[in-house]
Amino acid sequence: MPEVDEKVMSFVETVLDEDPDIQLQDLFERTKEFKPSVGQLSKRQFNARYPLQVKRRRALAARKTGGEQLRKAPVTAGDAPGDAIHQSTARDAVRQVLLRFAVEIAGAEERKDLVKVLADVDRYVDQVLEGVTGE
Repeated sequence: MPEVDEKVMSFVETVLDEDPDIQLQDLFERTKEFKPSVGQLSKRQFNARYPLQVKRRRALAARKTGGEQLRKAPVTAGDAPGDAIHQSTARDAVRQVLLRFAVEIAGAEERKDLVKVLADVDRYVDQVLEGVTGE
């Protein structure tokens, strides 16, 4: 995974607190003024490494604090009460695996990094199957 500068992360978080609708280009320019070494990143790399991670953390925090209702799997007449809980848990497990996969793809800085992530796709498939079967 690419290195994340915590000072830059804090700066980006502060700027997004002040102006949540800021355009990526403006945020990138302000961050380059704060830490010139950020200029070595492309806008895509910067976005994947900092603003997207801040927004992801906030979305997860909002979800955990009840900002978003937990979706429950529909229960049919033949289902045992524990089946709905298992389906919800399995869904969350699969979702987490897919999010980790997406973060690694977004964080791939060069083509070789992307190829490395994609070559390891079987590991993600195994983790998804574990989440579905509960093994």
